[in-house]
Amino acid sequence: MKPPAIAVVIALLVGAYLVGSVPVAWLLGRWRRGVDLREVGSGNPGTSNLFRNAGMGLAVLSGPVQFAQGVVPVLIARGLGADDTVLELAAVCAVGGNGWPVWFGFHGQRCIAVATGAAAAIHPALLLVLLVCFAAGALAHAIALGVLGGFCLLPIAAAWIGGRGLAITCCALLAAVILRRLEGLSADLRGASSRSERQVLLRRLFLDERPGQILVGPRDEAGTR
Repeated sequence: MKPPAIAVVIALLVGAYLVGSVPVAWLLGRWRRGVDLREVGSGNPGTSNLFRNAGMGLAVLSGPVQFAQGVVPVLIARGLGADDTVLELAAVCAVGGNGWPVWFGFHGQRCIAVATGAAAAIHPALLLVLLVCFAAGALAHAIALGVLGGFCLLPIAAAWIGGRGLAITCCALLAAVILRRLEGLSADLRGASSRSERQVLLRRLFLDERPGQILVGPRDEAGTR
């Protein structure tokens, strides 16, 4: 199959960003509950905050749709006959759209579901690595740590499966996950002691927690887990 023209590749990458940027969880919250996720809970317009503030039913719907947001751009690129580089760029653009959507002033979601879908579309073995780590984190009651571990292992698995190019792509996915966890860190560290700064940084990075906020788990009537 003839490779797509440059104009088609550019349109594909822009389209991947736009597909990834659709705020699925936010739209579901507004549609079914009249809730603006940016104004409740953690303020993140993603599935975890949807779960905490609008219920399991909508979160169960949101997760697979966001997974598909990562899968579809890669599959379209493959269907157009694009090479591996374009496939991987489409994956990164979809994840970038999810984490930094133009609609919300480039303040988006945690990228986890979209990045998982993108990795799965590139190679099923990458999905297996992530799912094993996610499951281990869930069993240890430390899902955030399992998620981080999965994306940390992804570049290693990718280097073995597809070489340096795929490993770089997976490093980009890992960077997106870390950057989204660290959003607003400077505000959290303002006025804190050196010891407190380290604790805040480590809890943000490994547990995806912010001071005074719980980012995962159901919300009870008092607003706590």
